[in-house]
Amino acid sequence: MTEMITRKEWKRYGIAAIICGILFTLLEIVPMIVSVQDHPYGGKVVDKEIVLERAVSFAEESTGYDVRDEKAVHQSDKLFSGYLSKEKLSQKFEKEYGVNFPTDTFQVNLRFADRKGTGFVYLNMYTGSVVAWNFNLREGDTVAEQEQRELLQQYLQNKPLPGSSPSDLTLNNKGEWSLTANGDPSIVGEADLHVSFKVQSVDGEPIITKYKPTFEVPASYKSYVSGQDKLAGWLTGIGYALMSVILGILAIVYAILYRKFTSFKYGWVLTVIFTIAYVIMNVGVIDGLIASQGEAPFDDSILLVTMVITVLVSIPMAASVYLSIVAGDGLWKAQGRQLWPRLGQPGYGDYVWKSMGLSYLFAIILLGIQPLLFRLLEVLIGTWGTSDVTMSPYNFSVLWLMPVLAWAAAISEEAVFRFFGIGLFRKWFRNTFAAAILPTLFWSLGHVLYPFYPSTTRLFELMVVGLLFSFIFVRYGFITAMFTHAIFNSIAVGSSLIMVGGAANITSAIFFVLLPVLIAYVLRFWDRRKKRTNPSIMSTVRPLEPQ
Repeated sequence: MTEMITRKEWKRYGIAAIICGILFTLLEIVPMIVSVQDHPYGGKVVDKEIVLERAVSFAEESTGYDVRDEKAVHQSDKLFSGYLSKEKLSQKFEKEYGVNFPTDTFQVNLRFADRKGTGFVYLNMYTGSVVAWNFNLREGDTVAEQEQRELLQQYLQNKPLPGSSPSDLTLNNKGEWSLTANGDPSIVGEADLHVSFKVQSVDGEPIITKYKPTFEVPASYKSYVSGQDKLAGWLTGIGYALMSVILGILAIVYAILYRKFTSFKYGWVLTVIFTIAYVIMNVGVIDGLIASQGEAPFDDSILLVTMVITVLVSIPMAASVYLSIVAGDGLWKAQGRQLWPRLGQPGYGDYVWKSMGLSYLFAIILLGIQPLLFRLLEVLIGTWGTSDVTMSPYNFSVLWLMPVLAWAAAISEEAVFRFFGIGLFRKWFRNTFAAAILPTLFWSLGHVLYPFYPSTTRLFELMVVGLLFSFIFVRYGFITAMFTHAIFNSIAVGSSLIMVGGAANITSAIFFVLLPVLIAYVLRFWDRRKKRTNPSIMSTVRPLEPQ
């Protein structure tokens, strides 16, 4: 026997979705459009091919050496970007200093031919102009101090730094010159501009091999962020990673203990899909990992090592997802609930189809609630965000595949923390709400390393969102929760693709957002082809009781 979702509930969720959709548009979409319109270059980024061409040309002209290998990644000054965000100076800075001292650049890693050294050239993402560089030349000779000073002073006369004088150049014991410029406090706050230089002789000609301007944030801000990062690391390591391992072990135990209530045939399709998505996701972010290493030497072996590690890690990850599905199914059935009906059961086709429809309503509701939570946290704890090159769309190797992130997360997190996690703690606590709290806490702690401060920001936000996901799961089943999660994530990721632009990216964003429709249609069509019992109903099956 099954309960149904009534027309009244459809109406209630529909109205809520309309309201939250308006909120999402006003709080997220409109500001994003305005930001692009107000951007000096309309937010249009220079193509990477042009970036590579200009970087190579600059390096070869500057050094006289041929470039053998080059690779462009998106780089960002995470510390300074966060400081500007906290002080609400980002837009002012972009307009006044963004051309010559951008916080976000394309970093081009270079290797010179004949092992003559390596280099890094930084270009403005919107103009394609070179804004910084650092060449590590093995055959470069030293230059007399006075000659270096004269060369740098001449350079600074042609390209003056506001708030500084070329006569203030100082030389440290590492052979590098530095210059500090005092910026306008109304634009950069208490941050100071520090520029480092290095001069070497190549074929008897002195050249500036290093020019790197960076903004030094106040020591108090740097110390605070460092402490928050350490806290986030501990919370993630203990609250998420360790508890995920423990849940994985418990999934093995309960899959065996409750095997008579379930079948080990369940879950393998989702596990395969997750594994493929997980591998694509991790291989795709290699450029982000390279960018996160700053000016560390890059090597082709990084790709091989990353792929090997990804494959090795994907095995226990896939096993955890699979066993969580099996154990979760057994636990819920043993408690008199079937939260994941199977193909062939009466009404399965309609259940999946209408669960899909319900999922879009829930996803829109969550999209409207999330920015409200962030606005509330901004007021209560002063939340601010910063950049993260590891998750930048410009650092994803095949950008149109980036939405697989959404599906990898939706499958694994709903399987481990909702399907198995809530089922396990409900068995222990005998109370559904209490059972949802700990898995939601573990899941939330897995997101505190995201670039938001204080580090507890996402913990507070996702405790609310996670409990709403738990409500959706317990009341309407695993498929509804998974679809909701996937749609929610796909819209977030898809918006990045649309902002980047390009036919393939925009098509992919739309496809993955609409993918649940295709899946539900195919499953309903397949169910009807098998001529299974499929009662015509006007409401969605709610899997509250065993069928």
